[in-house]
Amino acid sequence: MNITKKVKIMIIVVWLTALVSMVIGTCIIGKYFITGTYGSNHSLQLLYSQNDPVNDVYKAISAERESIINKVKSNPGYYLDKKNAADLNERTSANNTYVIMKVDDEYTFVGVDTFSDALKNQLKFNDSSTNISTIDEDTDVGGENQIKVQEYLMTQPSMYLCNQISYVYQGQSVDLYMLTYYGNYMDRFRGTMFGYIILMIVIMFILSGLVALLIYQQFVNPLVKLKQAAEKMGSGNLDEKIEICKNREDEVGELCESFENMRQRMSDFAKAKMHYEEENRQLISNISHDLRTPITTIKGYVEGIMDGVADTPEKRDRYLKMIYSKANEMDSLINELSLYTNINNNAIPYEFHRVSVKDYFNDCMEEVHATLMSKNMTLTYRNYCDDDVMVIVDPDQLKRVINNIVTNSIKYMDKEYGQVDISIYDNDAEVKVAINDNGRGIDTDSLPHIFDRMYRADSARQSRGGSGLGLAICKKIVEEHGGNIYATSQIGKGTTIVFTLKKYIPKDVGNGAQADGDEESVENSQKDIQKKDDQRRDNQKKDTQRKSTLQIINPLKKRRDTDEQNIDN
Repeated sequence: MNITKKVKIMIIVVWLTALVSMVIGTCIIGKYFITGTYGSNHSLQLLYSQNDPVNDVYKAISAERESIINKVKSNPGYYLDKKNAADLNERTSANNTYVIMKVDDEYTFVGVDTFSDALKNQLKFNDSSTNISTIDEDTDVGGENQIKVQEYLMTQPSMYLCNQISYVYQGQSVDLYMLTYYGNYMDRFRGTMFGYIILMIVIMFILSGLVALLIYQQFVNPLVKLKQAAEKMGSGNLDEKIEICKNREDEVGELCESFENMRQRMSDFAKAKMHYEEENRQLISNISHDLRTPITTIKGYVEGIMDGVADTPEKRDRYLKMIYSKANEMDSLINELSLYTNINNNAIPYEFHRVSVKDYFNDCMEEVHATLMSKNMTLTYRNYCDDDVMVIVDPDQLKRVINNIVTNSIKYMDKEYGQVDISIYDNDAEVKVAINDNGRGIDTDSLPHIFDRMYRADSARQSRGGSGLGLAICKKIVEEHGGNIYATSQIGKGTTIVFTLKKYIPKDVGNGAQADGDEESVENSQKDIQKKDDQRRDNQKKDTQRKSTLQIINPLKKRRDTDEQNIDN
């Protein structure tokens, strides 16, 4: 659920809660006001009734008064029993009417909650007042009892409607008061409104707290944590994983995920940068060491010539040859370093051609055989590919790969009679080249790193010369050809380096491919080559020195030779 939906739902919930709270609050406060004014017999239905609640209360009180009179006529001492008086008070209290019993001057039962002295004095004053008229007088109780009924309005200490029933029983003056409380309506209304306002304030505080808590949990807290994570990242701590909003699928969750991805990329970049800087330091150290040795040798022989140590033509000739040899070593080292830099910066133009595996490797093997013979080593060459198999390569760069691998085999050979085996296999859409020697081998810890630039398995290798870039250059060239390179080795038995090359599949091999069940593979290969050709056409540049050859500067978009028709013919 995204943030927009969450906000909409939150707003709807707040409004509904506020509306329901107002309705409930109105019902509670309204019921309090109605029951407090007209008694518990009245409810919120009065809001929808056309009746006059004051008139209803008066009718109910009048009916109760007649019932009391009838009861007194039949049993004058009935209400002198406190239990009966309490039952009467319970019935009349539903209409805000309360019962007080007085025998002579003593109050035997009081149903009013607060029977103040002011109320007592007002009742006493009314008993002795001559201004109150009698609304009913009955002497039909055994000819001796006279029942006097009076109804009057009291304004002190509060607003009461008083129905007083007086009679004499067994020589005692009995007064039964029914006090109907009307009170001060404005005070009650003000109290009701004050309670309503307090209720609304409490509800708004609760709603505001819930909304604030929701906003904090959903928005503020993740942002605070992101700020803390950003401060840690700013201080250089890029390794601590940011686990914020892991299970959220909204925009905040996406923001946290993007932030974590950014941290991971920055961490990887920082590690790669540190690794690259370490490699550069190692490169400078190794280059300095490898340059220092021939320079020292050259200086020594030059000083020997200058000091007259080489006092014969034979010595001078030997010194000059040694100086020339060491200068060639320095030149080779600088050339390899320059080549690797250009390859690493994608500044080497590749000239891809379709070449025959048989013809190309036969020519290469002649050079390799001559080189190995000069080092008292033998060569075994096996080509398991058909004569018509072709690959798409840059011949010069591929020859550099083969020469570098063979040179390493020669350089680190520890046997008296060295052996190099070169085998070529047809592997579906690839051609696999395996170069094996019987040299010293490489330990398992060093094997994964031999294609890293300037990597040397042990310090003894430094004394053998070279830049340490040979296999790194091989890896870059093979990868630019769309292949891969790897090595296997056993200590004391030798090392095998294998690399693959993309095989050229002509467009007119559809029928043969169907016969072999490889039509789909061929079509996919053709589409891949065509796609790379389209990419190459957008980025290729003309070589002004070789007008007949197309070159490409970016090796990731390799150029394929465009003269397909001539080669196929």
